Amino acid sequence: MGKESFIGGDYIETTGGASKTYAGKNIENSSFGNQFTQNGLGSGVSYATNEEPPIISTNIVLKKFLIHFRRNTTYNGEFGFDWIRDEYIYPITNVGGTNKELSLDLTKLKIEYKTTDVSNVISPYGKDYYCSFLNLMLNQEVTLDIEVEELETLSSDATEILFESSNSDLVITPTNIALSTLIAGGKQSKNLGGTVTRDYYLANNQVKVKCNRAFTVNEQIKIFAKLKDPSSGIEDKKEVGKMMVMKNSDQPKYTINVYVIKAFLSDNATFGESVIDAEFSKIGGLTGLAKYLNENSLNQGLIQVNLIDTRDSKQLKIELSTNTFNLANRGLNTRTGRADEDYESMKGIITNPSPANFEVDSGKSVNLFNKQLNMLYGLDREKCILLYLCPLKTKDAGGSAYTIPLNNKHCIIFGTNLDHLQSYSHEIAHTLGLEHTFLSKDSTCNLISLADEKSNIDNEITSFTTQVNTAKASIDNQWQAYRVANSTFFNANPGRVNEYRQPYIDAKSKLDRQLRDYVKDKNDEKGLIDKNNIRFLRAYTENIMDYWGDDTNCDGTNDITGVIDKKSFNKFQWKIIQEETKAYYH
Repeated sequence: MGKESFIGGDYIETTGGASKTYAGKNIENSSFGNQFTQNGLGSGVSYATNEEPPIISTNIVLKKFLIHFRRNTTYNGEFGFDWIRDEYIYPITNVGGTNKELSLDLTKLKIEYKTTDVSNVISPYGKDYYCSFLNLMLNQEVTLDIEVEELETLSSDATEILFESSNSDLVITPTNIALSTLIAGGKQSKNLGGTVTRDYYLANNQVKVKCNRAFTVNEQIKIFAKLKDPSSGIEDKKEVGKMMVMKNSDQPKYTINVYVIKAFLSDNATFGESVIDAEFSKIGGLTGLAKYLNENSLNQGLIQVNLIDTRDSKQLKIELSTNTFNLANRGLNTRTGRADEDYESMKGIITNPSPANFEVDSGKSVNLFNKQLNMLYGLDREKCILLYLCPLKTKDAGGSAYTIPLNNKHCIIFGTNLDHLQSYSHEIAHTLGLEHTFLSKDSTCNLISLADEKSNIDNEITSFTTQVNTAKASIDNQWQAYRVANSTFFNANPGRVNEYRQPYIDAKSKLDRQLRDYVKDKNDEKGLIDKNNIRFLRAYTENIMDYWGDDTNCDGTNDITGVIDKKSFNKFQWKIIQEETKAYYH
């Protein structure tokens, strides 16, 4: 706001008392071509230090409140949106008869939403402010709700809410809304545990946010409250919220080829190809799955997939026989029927041999399918993910995938979950480095802390290192015994010592490689724990990496049913799947 005056003649101002001028910037006096005179009769002209201007009484009183962006009620995973939910940090969820907060580490969680990835952290009125976070595809536009968190009683005055974007290509419309509009729907109150409540107003579908061009850094939309005094023109303006909008310039590097392979029994119709076709059709087949993954789940982390179910115009499939599993179950090569160390890890793959209830171990099935697929198609040489559709049963898993090694690319959906969309995003996200949102349990059903989990890994490394060193010492002893037993030959043929010793050297080198690979995978496993270091109580979140139920006493049955509809990823999960996609799968 400015003021300009033009006077054609002289300008004379007379005051009965002192005359003072205050300015927020410089004060300049100019006289064009004539003398500039300052007269201080009596005491002369003096120069002093600046002083604060007096407070001019106005009619403006900006009420105290915070503003938050929120998803609307129709949200179904169409974009990445995350915030610190009340149930995460307040004891408002009934867990076994007691109200608890869902976060297992409140301090770590609050830091994640208050400062991590946040530009210019704010604390309006001395209150911690937890940002919301938005992840947009290029050219994507979304509609958001506005929540007004009341810190003192609000009324429908002339307060305006202003939205200021840090980037001209991050467009929000409208750029200002009257507070009276946002609170017109009436006040709501939410109990946060005990006697603590939060009063708020929720206005649906108030703003649209669009990404017109890629963001090379995280951008932000600041939210200001402004109230202007109509008589004096003085206004009060306060930052009362913000939303971070995440960098998306690497989106072209987040596309993955996913080969969809049917794996079934050719000699048992109960677990045959037709079962896959019938169940898979319930989710719309390949088209329905692609739509879900690209528009309602993985897209939250900007991931896009190309689903491919053919090779050289032929459908990708692995036709297995019951005998294939029987051979693998004994650690035998499924083609030759001979002992094979590559099949040793598959021993015990069958957990129920009954033809009507044929049941397999989920993890060992991954190993068998990989072996069979590589012999058929050689897809192990491509940067991709291999998604197996399998009608078989398992004891306790609807799907299976490995997070380690980091470049592992295999996941399975079993018969019980072939028609369950969220199982597909869950298992693929495991492949992309996400762990469950809850803690694991030990053999006595106690939760294992992340620190203990890492300590257990260190113990496993120590134990395996000892085994390798013991095996190498044994190889050295075997060589020495062999050389002593054949000393006559070696004394007569000293030039052939190295020839006979080489197999022992090779055996030790193989052990060294195994140890090196083992230690690398275990350290990578610890690294994933550090990345997935925010955990919650099991079954109570809507996170795709959560389970819908919990077996609290470990008797083999779920005695808690939590949130059934799993539809979102958290912001720290977005970063993990993006990093792994760029490194191993794009």
